[in-house]
Amino acid sequence: MKRTLSLALLLLSFASLSASASDVLRQQFVAFYTAAGADRTTPRMTEALQNLEAETRGITAAGFLRDDGSWSDVNYSETPDGSWSPWSHSQRALVMAKAYQTPGQAFYRDARLRTQIDAALAYEKKFYGATIIPTGNWWFWTMGIPLDLGPTLVLMRDEIDPQTLSDLTTAMYVRIGSSPASRGIIGPTPTGENLVWSCYTHLSLGILKNDATMLAAVRDAMSGVTRTTTGDGIQSDRSFHQHGAQLYTGGYGGSFANDFARYALLTRNTPYELTSDALSAFADYVQDGIAWSLYGNYFDVSVISREVARPTTSGYNGVAALLQASQFASPRANELRASAAKALETWHGTMPTELAGLAAQIESARFAAAWPSGHRHYFTSDYTVHRRPNWFASIKMFSTRTKSGEKTNEENLHGARQSDGRLYLVIRGDEYFNQDVWPALDWTRLPGITVEQKADTANDLYGLGTRSYAGGTGDAQNGVSAMELAPLGSSMTAKKSWFFFDDAIVFLANDITALSGNRVETIVNQWPLVNETSQLARGTDWAQLENVGYWFPGGADAVQTSRETRTGTWAALGGSSDTTPHTKSFVTLRFDHGTSPVNATAEYAIVPNVTSSQMRAWAASRPLAIVANDDTVSAVRDTRTNALGIAFWRAGSVEGISSSAAAVVYMTGDFNTMQLYAADPSANASGSFQLTLPGAFNTSDVRSSRTAHGTVLTIPRNSGQTTHVTLTRVPPKRRAVH
Repeated sequence: MKRTLSLALLLLSFASLSASASDVLRQQFVAFYTAAGADRTTPRMTEALQNLEAETRGITAAGFLRDDGSWSDVNYSETPDGSWSPWSHSQRALVMAKAYQTPGQAFYRDARLRTQIDAALAYEKKFYGATIIPTGNWWFWTMGIPLDLGPTLVLMRDEIDPQTLSDLTTAMYVRIGSSPASRGIIGPTPTGENLVWSCYTHLSLGILKNDATMLAAVRDAMSGVTRTTTGDGIQSDRSFHQHGAQLYTGGYGGSFANDFARYALLTRNTPYELTSDALSAFADYVQDGIAWSLYGNYFDVSVISREVARPTTSGYNGVAALLQASQFASPRANELRASAAKALETWHGTMPTELAGLAAQIESARFAAAWPSGHRHYFTSDYTVHRRPNWFASIKMFSTRTKSGEKTNEENLHGARQSDGRLYLVIRGDEYFNQDVWPALDWTRLPGITVEQKADTANDLYGLGTRSYAGGTGDAQNGVSAMELAPLGSSMTAKKSWFFFDDAIVFLANDITALSGNRVETIVNQWPLVNETSQLARGTDWAQLENVGYWFPGGADAVQTSRETRTGTWAALGGSSDTTPHTKSFVTLRFDHGTSPVNATAEYAIVPNVTSSQMRAWAASRPLAIVANDDTVSAVRDTRTNALGIAFWRAGSVEGISSSAAAVVYMTGDFNTMQLYAADPSANASGSFQLTLPGAFNTSDVRSSRTAHGTVLTIPRNSGQTTHVTLTRVPPKRRAVH
């Protein structure tokens, strides 16, 4: 009897503790969504409160929001597909709930608004009630609606009809179940960002049901998503994959970062908070993945995949992640705050109250604002980023290990060439996204690609590549990347390499071959004109336009230029019903390799952030030397620093440096000490290859030996990761003097 009583008391004690913890969690949940404690007088908060009030006033206007709680523009009989009209019902109800609970604007605790919220939630049972059988796209039933409905019910728990609260809580439970890691009533088992969304819906449900077991399961699942994976989620190089081996750092990965950071703040100092290890791992992802692929207000187009077809695409989720992640302790806190402060310098978009309060804190603290700067190759994603304080560039490749992109829900109908070595270059940051450029773009001539021009060049064919060679290396400031290009749906093949230096990128292509009879081009750039009156300046071997310079070592006459004004619609890209024409002018520079080229080449450099006079002087000084460019090896040297980048396409040698296999190599240093960075572009998991350097060197970083030909280094393949080797020259032996 005593043991039974003790167990009962223990269970009662645990239940009380759980209830208390759940109450604290709900209080923090409400405090976060209503920006409790934030200074309402700051410009950010003032604007956010005005926006919340204006949005609420608009969606509750008489006739638009009917008396029965429905909206006049929502088609409640629609079946979920790529979109679902009733989702806007849930989104609007959440806005109203936030307005009701947020002080500092006219709708705070407004009795009429509470009645409207009650009616809207009561009406929601008509299309999302527990007995409604799900049809169409699973995501809206188990993710979309619950992501908005859950927070709405938590915010309004004590303010709405208890039966409505109970019925909608049950409806959520029926759709999503008790575990965040299990599949709902329909749909797949959640992974990556879908798992984080599932955690968030279960967080709300756990608070509503006061379910300690569910909340603990959410905590455990959230702690696990920061571990690196080879599936959907954070990769070992801090990029993000979703829907298979597909780069999505700024798409699903941006949402993931925003949602995870929000969870971290909501659960601080409760039994459901995240471990310090999970927070540290997440901070690494935000700083090394999110911040590196953000520039200005926008994500690099290469990290958003099909979302390029959406008119509203921006870097919002990335900025939100930085603001929130800068609030909790981690080894990267100072870097995150610097990135967040830099992002806020150019962010002028709408910001919800919960983020506006955090933004005001960052701005008042006056952290030293700085984006990351340097060079990174993401070896699991075939993606390279090269950043300088005043410009951003990236190259997107693909291989047998990665997908070129996707068409889902009919989005991204023309983007098949986006991973064919596409260059993304911006100076200000808004050259492509802020001007509705994507509808008017010529998708057959994406910057940087070598392409076979035919009727279906810009199509929706996506998948894994057919060649394994795609990789890169570097010293964190500069580097080299290369790929064997075999575009899906094309007979053309080529070898393409990129050499990144302090102020320029050299582009080399060779072995360009196509026997189909179609014309083949290498696109130097397709630049959307910021100023319609801008003119291309040209010299004998250079050109310059809108602060971007170009160098053509074979002479500028080999390059064709055209100026074209194009018109297109978002609807034509897929995923949108917007048929509004968007017109934009472009200047395109390209090499024309003719029809059926065999072993053609292309060589040029891009020098960002220069005036025409600076570009003229740069070209005259010829600071970069193309050492080799054939089907064995491509190499470029910076004559100012003696840095050398090499892409070995197969076993070969250049300037006395030889490789036993395909490799990418970057070298810096002087006669006595050298830094060598090398990687296997085919990303083999095991094995090694040998690099031989002329002369005698010592190193303790890798296995080495000396032969009559020089020093032989054994480089581990290591799945394409870079191996760094420090080399010191062995002084020649002095002959004895007799």
